[in-house]
Amino acid sequence: MTKRTTKSNVFLLRREPAGANKIPDELRLAQKKVSEARAEDGKKRIALAKEALEIFPDCAEAHSMIAEETQDRPARIKHYRKAIAAAEKVLGADWERRYKGSFWLASETRPLMHAMAMLAIDLQWEDEITEALSIYRKLMEWNPTDHQGIRYSLATCLYEAKCSEELERLLAKHDDEVSAVLSYTKALHVFRKYGVSDRTNQQLLKAFNTNIHVPIYLAEVLPLPDAVPDTVGFGDEREAIAYVMDSGYLWADTAGAEKWMAETLAADLDKNYPDEELAAKAIKKLKKGTNS
Repeated sequence: MTKRTTKSNVFLLRREPAGANKIPDELRLAQKKVSEARAEDGKKRIALAKEALEIFPDCAEAHSMIAEETQDRPARIKHYRKAIAAAEKVLGADWERRYKGSFWLASETRPLMHAMAMLAIDLQWEDEITEALSIYRKLMEWNPTDHQGIRYSLATCLYEAKCSEELERLLAKHDDEVSAVLSYTKALHVFRKYGVSDRTNQQLLKAFNTNIHVPIYLAEVLPLPDAVPDTVGFGDEREAIAYVMDSGYLWADTAGAEKWMAETLAADLDKNYPDEELAAKAIKKLKKGTNS
């Protein structure tokens, strides 16, 4: 299991706060061009994004769109950094103080926050963990309600960075959430911290009950798609696919974790997964380790 390219899902709210900056007419025209580009793909989308930058060079959305269409990750990172610089310029002097308490709710801050989130994801994949964590933490500070779903990437990044206490605080804050990311990350964390025990086994079983498809896709006995699903539902296959594509490498990188999963979930997977043959194959593969 190796790291894979991923994209974050962003959930939008629309509300203009009092005293919001007036958007330049050129920026509005550039953003309109970006909106046109979203209906296209490939070279046409990039061409329209470049046209937007000709209209207004500091259109962060256009820079981000070019980044999204760039396959080379280091090059993509450079485009997201350009998007961030452009967004900060548009927000104006002292923007962080002026928007305190209304980040994300103020629509003009969203291009900045989107570019930052995507940059952090790419940095995490490039093992630039320190900078990625700094960005995730800043986004959570600005928007504690977390409309962007930063907590999911933050949890896996904290695990990777071995920031145990901070990870435990984050997981405790969202203890009532039944997402595969947080549930399986918590199970993996307690296994790494305490080893095999009744406590860790129960945590893994709890995670399994949130999404029974994760072991199947983690074992790669069913093919993974080329891209992470655009939408997921709690407990469904798309959520399992997204979790494995985003975070499955953490199980392979944690000594003994996959074997522990196989031995702990063997009976429950056989009982609850509708395809007994696939369940048996997954257990066998996990016991050996997906990298073997």
